[in-house]
Amino acid sequence: MNRVAFIHTGSFFHLADLLDPAIRATDLRDVYAPELQPGDLDGFDAVYVGARLHPGVLARIAPILVDFLETPGARMYIDGENSVGDWLPGTTETLRGTNFWAWRIGEDVGRRSVNLDHPFWDGLAEDAVHWHYHGVLTHPETAVPLVRLEALAEHEQTSDPTDPWSNAYRAIPGHTNTLMYFDAGTFPAEVVVSTMDASFHHGSGFMPGATQLMYRMIHWLRGAQDQRRVCDHKELIATTGS
Repeated sequence: MNRVAFIHTGSFFHLADLLDPAIRATDLRDVYAPELQPGDLDGFDAVYVGARLHPGVLARIAPILVDFLETPGARMYIDGENSVGDWLPGTTETLRGTNFWAWRIGEDVGRRSVNLDHPFWDGLAEDAVHWHYHGVLTHPETAVPLVRLEALAEHEQTSDPTDPWSNAYRAIPGHTNTLMYFDAGTFPAEVVVSTMDASFHHGSGFMPGATQLMYRMIHWLRGAQDQRRVCDHKELIATTGS
């Protein structure tokens, strides 16, 4: 059976995610991060790193997560607000403000889906990735950006607006401004990284795009078992020559 770990720190929204009947039907495995030890992810095919893990706990388990990425054919989705720039090799993260309702009021903040011919888009959708974000990423050369911020000509005529916490939220000049990427080359495992915090908003009961993104990422993670079989078969051929 495909085994997908949902790593969380027991926040109310994590527990609400686990109680969602649609998620329970996927057999997502409850993995409480404060108790996670080296080797505990052995045997899992995929990992969903829940949004907004407690920073202290995340700092401790980060080496365990990175070690899991050395598993050929495995998959990992890293949800937003997890300071990936502090622990994920090859990635940096820069804070951007949060315009919660741009998608409802019609403000064009420059968010764009990109590389739409990439196979990953076969399981993704525009409304799953266009609600809001909490930062912009740089990433390894092997990564494929899926969503990014773009500097728009009309933005040049106005000052950079800020969110209620005085953080600017438009694209940073000269930055890659990636909001979500897919990477199948840096590690033996595949990884998707996002600054959108889907599991937080799904468990909090608002932001419909977040619910769709969480469901779609779980669906992708559940395909990891077949991917691992392909990797095992290739390794067998390389070893035996037949």
